[in-house]
Amino acid sequence: MIRAIAIDDEPLALQIIDHFCNQIDFVSLEKTFTQQNEALKHLKKFPVDLIFLDIQMPNKNGIDFYKLLE
Repeated sequence: MIRAIAIDDEPLALQIIDHFCNQIDFVSLEKTFTQQNEALKHLKKFPVDLIFLDIQMPNKNGIDFYKLLE
């Protein structure tokens, strides 16, 4: 099972990702986030295998967020 989270500032985009993940039996979308800081806190406690990450977000773009990860 691939454990995943999704980060996007648009709730509709998160709903779409959730919909498609529910159709794939080997991907478990564990949580979705609209705030990057909340996602970062979650990842420190609960690492995942896959992150669906919006590139254009208000505070920090997705590439910069990815570079923060260990």
